[in-house]
Amino acid sequence: MTQSSLRVALVSSPRSGNSWIRSTLAGALGMQEMALHNYLDAPAALPDRCLLQIHWYREPNFQAWLKDNRFRVLTIAQHPLDQLISALHFVGHEPQTARWLEGNAGLPAGLAGCSPCSQQFLEYATGFGAENFLAVSYQWWNDIDAIKLRYEDFVADPAGRFGGLVRDLDNADPASVLPWLERVSFKSMQALPNRHGWQATPGLWRRLIVSTDALSIRLRHRMVFRKLGYSVPCSLLSRRAALRNWQALA
Repeated sequence: MTQSSLRVALVSSPRSGNSWIRSTLAGALGMQEMALHNYLDAPAALPDRCLLQIHWYREPNFQAWLKDNRFRVLTIAQHPLDQLISALHFVGHEPQTARWLEGNAGLPAGLAGCSPCSQQFLEYATGFGAENFLAVSYQWWNDIDAIKLRYEDFVADPAGRFGGLVRDLDNADPASVLPWLERVSFKSMQALPNRHGWQATPGLWRRLIVSTDALSIRLRHRMVFRKLGYSVPCSLLSRRAALRNWQALA
């Protein structure tokens, strides 16, 4: 039986759970996976059933390209502080972070080895590079036609969330996700050479970023936090305790 055409673009900020959701969803729906830094690198002849992962702004040229190629858009939200910490960990293992948004994410290789309670991290997290980094999910969250996913929901109930998504996208059997959840597990992603998977622990930032820094980051990116619906409650975490927690994870 020939499957119908289905093209899905997963367009979100980096370190939002993109690769986990892409591979699980593509496997369950029998779609070809593509991960690109720039949509202009896409092949001229796209597969009828493909799932494209990309970090790219919601800008007119890209929107027209998606429409012309009949893509449905998914976008993922995750707590911005968890995203920034994940990027801090990842930059030491993956040089391709330099190509995020073709360099506009501004994630300096010099951050490798720094902690989330360091001045270097705070300077990045309140700077223009982090503004671009967080802008992707924020911009696409404003798209009325985009299907909006929360990473925290998928971690809490992967079978239910993925099952509902494959049903909504392709009228597929929700049970089709179960073998792919085992195959594309967090443990398997953590074993990749670039340590693509890490903690998969929503709210990890509470143990790693002191309250004054977290509030400074929220103030700098207040529109992102407000639109995506994430808060930053105060805590009594000390900088020394935050550093100790980071060293235990590292």
